[in-house]
Amino acid sequence: MIREDEHLLFIKELGRLFEDFNHCECEEIRKDILKDIQLLSNVINPDHELSFRSIV
Repeated sequence: MIREDEHLLFIKELGRLFEDFNHCECEEIRKDILKDIQLLSNVINPDHELSFRSIV
């Protein structure tokens, strides 16, 4: 289980990743960012399956 301060740090990083994803024009890099978003989302909330269809 992650600590509260780690949880907040991960949420901030997730926000940065979403910004990077939205501003990136290279499809290969977008795929890598999306993988990072999915991994970090699983760390923040492992019981929730996040759907990225609305992003992609």
